[in-house]
Amino acid sequence: MIFKIALKNFLRQGMRAFLNVLVTALTMVAVVFNLSLYNGFLDQAISNMVSTDVAGGHYRTPEFDLLSPTEWEDQTFKPSDILSSLPPSDKAEVLLLQGQIFPNRRLFPVQLRGMEMNQTLLDLPFSKLEEWDGPIDDVIPIIIGKQMAAKSHLKMGDYIVMRWRDRFGAVDALDAHVVDVVPMINVRLDEGVVWMRLDHLRKITHRENEASWVAVKNFQGAIAHMDFQAPEILLKDILDMIKNDRRFATIIWIILIFLAGISVFNTQYLNIFKRQREIGTLMAFGMPPARIVRLFTVEGSLAAISAVGVALFLGTIIFTWFQSVGLDISHLSESNIPIRENIFLRINPVEVVLTAVIIVAIMIIVAWAPVRRISKLDATQALRGRAIT
Repeated sequence: MIFKIALKNFLRQGMRAFLNVLVTALTMVAVVFNLSLYNGFLDQAISNMVSTDVAGGHYRTPEFDLLSPTEWEDQTFKPSDILSSLPPSDKAEVLLLQGQIFPNRRLFPVQLRGMEMNQTLLDLPFSKLEEWDGPIDDVIPIIIGKQMAAKSHLKMGDYIVMRWRDRFGAVDALDAHVVDVVPMINVRLDEGVVWMRLDHLRKITHRENEASWVAVKNFQGAIAHMDFQAPEILLKDILDMIKNDRRFATIIWIILIFLAGISVFNTQYLNIFKRQREIGTLMAFGMPPARIVRLFTVEGSLAAISAVGVALFLGTIIFTWFQSVGLDISHLSESNIPIRENIFLRINPVEVVLTAVIIVAIMIIVAWAPVRRISKLDATQALRGRAIT
């Protein structure tokens, strides 16, 4: 009986009920969209880092530190038989050394990175290097990323002087030919990086069979004098960045919930104020205050429950459309975020259900809070419309 009366009263509210439901539904959609967008952002960033650099982890010397370039030359090693015997699809050897280039008569410090050409573990656009079949006695082919090209004012086909120090400490130089300028999804592999064939870099620096690290598809167990860097360690900076951004997302989530709660609270309070005579009549007919409180609470709760259905309908339309176009973040191409393609949502069913449950629970609470005053109303004053002022 209480439910039937509450349903009739809720439908009788008309536009007020519709707006209340719509605000709550849009809040649910906004919260789920926000969470799903961050999930998609994180997945895409991790996927790009893994496919271009991290793979399943790196084997390095324990002392190697990417932030200490003066020590790179001392931290190279010859891969063990376990690593060397892996097929090209399961490992990629990388040699990293210091160097300098001289574009337009300027000194430009760079990382000289040598990459195996037959490896298929990492997805890197180095086809022009692989196609090079000429000698490197006078000219050596290199590839740079677009951001590196913009900062050094280089373009495909340019020739520059490149200088380095070999394993014996001798300084040497050659002309370098920019055979290609490629878009790098991972900014770590772009800014200040000059890419070469691994065999070329080993030859000019007299570091035969040496590498700075070996990226592997799967952990190969403990190897003597080697330190394994798991993907979680290599991705720590991007994971920390996303974690920090989620804190701001939580603030937005709280604000949205707060606004939706105020909407329901305001509607309930207005209902009580306008329907004092109705409340007085119910009291006069002998309905206990507790049942009247329950009646108005169910009435307010119907808005939250109805909002779930509306949110499901609106969310399906909005999310389906968004997944067809994605979020264009090309304006972030100069940032350190390892994403250049459009971002798509990754909807977590647990988060969707949890969000709906939390919002409905909060809406029910704020629907109940203002109607507590009903139990203290005087029936005579309520019939005269003066119980609440």
